[in-house]
Amino acid sequence: MEPKLKPIELVAISVGLALCWLPSKASAKPQVPCYFVFGDSLSDNGNNNDLATLAKVNYPPYGIDFPQGPTGRFSNGRNMQDFIVERLGFEDYVPPFAELGRKNIFNGVNYASGSAGILDETGINLDLYENGARKFAVYGLGGIGCAPYIISAIGADTSGCVDKFNEAATLFNDRLKPVVNQLNKNLPDAKFTYLNPSGDPADLVTNATCCEMGGGGGELCIPNSTPCSERSRYVFWDGVHPAEAWNKIIAESAYSSKSSVEASPFNIQQLAKE
Repeated sequence: MEPKLKPIELVAISVGLALCWLPSKASAKPQVPCYFVFGDSLSDNGNNNDLATLAKVNYPPYGIDFPQGPTGRFSNGRNMQDFIVERLGFEDYVPPFAELGRKNIFNGVNYASGSAGILDETGINLDLYENGARKFAVYGLGGIGCAPYIISAIGADTSGCVDKFNEAATLFNDRLKPVVNQLNKNLPDAKFTYLNPSGDPADLVTNATCCEMGGGGGELCIPNSTPCSERSRYVFWDGVHPAEAWNKIIAESAYSSKSSVEASPFNIQQLAKE
């Protein structure tokens, strides 16, 4: 049986989620009143579209399975955050900052930027705790050494992945967990959790990409190329980003996993109830 795979992060920066704490009625939806996302291309849903960067995907075949087509999501369809937002009961996806600016952000904003870029506005809004946010999810790094682009550029070890990249991710995660624990001690009126969701890739294609690589810096899909037809069977959409099918699996893990390796001390469902 193949080992469990982790979501891919390209650099040592965690995706931070802030679930606002506000009084809500028992019958109200969603499970939390607002949801903010900070991160990289795994969560970007359009913030890079108008930036002068190679790290943007507002072109086909990206979005081939998303109702609005290419939106800037680095996948064929929904990304992990889209699925989590659905599980939390929001009627709409959290909009990118590029669409909202500084207005109408009370229900949440997605500040994620492809290639792990951090917008100036992200820094300005990282003081969410001071403005009432009390629930935070911080993501560790996944198996970056198993990304097809990394393997093609460096060559796989006997494990089938590039071991030194995965070892670096493990080291980062080992140092991140105590930071999350310390935040819970230092800020007892807030809740922080560490997440590193995984899933079983059985019956999924793990050693190839659904689209042909060559766009961006070589890791993205070639613009207007024809992707694979069985997109629901692939872990990787392009050289580094998950396909929608895998995004759904790891989102469910983040939301409901009972494993302390994947969610500690809370999964997102538990965090929302705290």
